[in-house]
Parts: sequence; C-alpha cells; structure tokens
Amino acid sequence: MNNQTFEEFYLKYRKISRGYAYGVLHDWSIADDVSQDVLYKMYTIKDGLNIDNEKMMFSLIKRASMNKALDYIKKSSSKHEFVCQEEVAAFLEEQNSVDAEEVFLRKEKKEFMYMVLRRFRKEQPINYEILIQVKYLEISVETVAEEYGLTKSGVNNRIYKAKRWL
Repeated sequence: MNNQTFEEFYLKYRKISRGYAYGVLHDWSIADDVSQDVLYKMYTIKDGLNIDNEKMMFSLIKRASMNKALDYIKKSSSKHEFVCQEEVAAFLEEQNSVDAEEVFLRKEKKEFMYMVLRRFRKEQPINYEILIQVKYLEISVETVAEEYGLTKSGVNNRIYKAKRWL
C-alpha cells in the first residue's frame, strides 16, 4: 500500500462494505460493525493486496462483506442480539390461531419451501446466487452481470430460468 493510512483506506471503501453488509443483515449498526471488521482485516493484509486495482478491491471487499455478514447471521450468539419482526409476527399469529391443523399445515408448507430452495441451491448454485442478489438483496442487474462476466440479458435469462425452475 502506497503510504495510505487506515483512515484514508477506510473512508474510501466504507460505503461499499457497509452497503453490502446491510443488504444481508438489514441493520445499519450491525452492518457498520461488519464493515469495520472487513476493512480492518483488509488493511492488516495490505502487503498481499494490489490496492491500486480499484475494480479488484471493490469485488474483494464486496465478497468479504457479504461473507462476513452471512457468518454473523450464522453465529448463535447473534441470534440472541436481535429479533426478526417477521418471526415475532408469525409466532403471534400461531398463538392466536386455535386450529392446530392450520398451524401444522403452515409449518409443513414452510419446511417444503426451504427444502425446495436448498435443492435449487445445490443443483444450480450460480443461478441461485444471481436470483438472490438481484431480487432479494436488490443489487442492480448491471453489477451482478459485471461480477459474473455476463451481459445484462444473460443475467435476466438466468433469473427467468431460476423462477421457472422454482
């Protein structure tokens, strides 16, 4: 790194890292923590990185931020730090429901949907990632196309095929 201080490095790549972490976590304060961890790690290994290649650094920080955010979600301790409003609403809905059969059918449907998504991810991992990034993380089609070396229409075709498979 060409005599670049950590503060300069941090200010340059903070928005990128924080934005992708937020796309996974949906919480700005946790996304800040994740982006700080990622950028500190990048700075500590600065000698092995080509900082002058901004396109490579953008992709590296993007991927590292998303992976770190996913790791944060997987940690059991983080599950006790915040509560998902959807989970609370689903729990209250189940508590208010007196029909046990309806509750059982909802749980069975949810398990089936997760099974289908796991199978889709196993059979078509690239299409799965493209679909998740564009439709759920709301990353632009152009950015995803650039990351995977595809055209914009190629990304849209993969999304169409993924939806059709599902």
